[in-house]
Amino acid sequence: MSYHTSYQLVRQPLSRFRSFDFKPDRMSVITTLHRIASVAIERIMLMMNNTELCKIRRLENIDQALVFLAGKHDDDGMSGDRGDFYRRKLADQMHVTFAVEGVTHNNVQSVVEAAIVLERETRKALGDSAKSRDFAPSVEIDETILDILARLADIF
Repeated sequence: MSYHTSYQLVRQPLSRFRSFDFKPDRMSVITTLHRIASVAIERIMLMMNNTELCKIRRLENIDQALVFLAGKHDDDGMSGDRGDFYRRKLADQMHVTFAVEGVTHNNVQSVVEAAIVLERETRKALGDSAKSRDFAPSVEIDETILDILARLADIF
């Protein structure tokens, strides 16, 4: 039995909204990099606070963490390189908590500084893109550092 129904296998999708002027969001990469840097900085500060070894009860900003890592804080009880102890503890925390390989007490300060630089550069780029998101400036960061920061931020 036939009902004389014709079938059209391929046709244009029907939509009430016909938008043909699609503009890609070029700033999405910058937004992602900013999120990675921000979360990594927050977690670095939490790891420094969780050691409960800093003389300050809670670090207020990442610059205070840099002071401890550089050994430029006032601590009468420790002799020698006072920042070495904090760098070792932070590198150990990164390894134990986030399984980050290759970060030692020798280069952990560079990782923290790179996170700060990345956060500031991407924040500036996002601020400049308030009017238009169809152009993204280039942001230079080492792939190894970016991988480490992405592990800290749990963004892969």
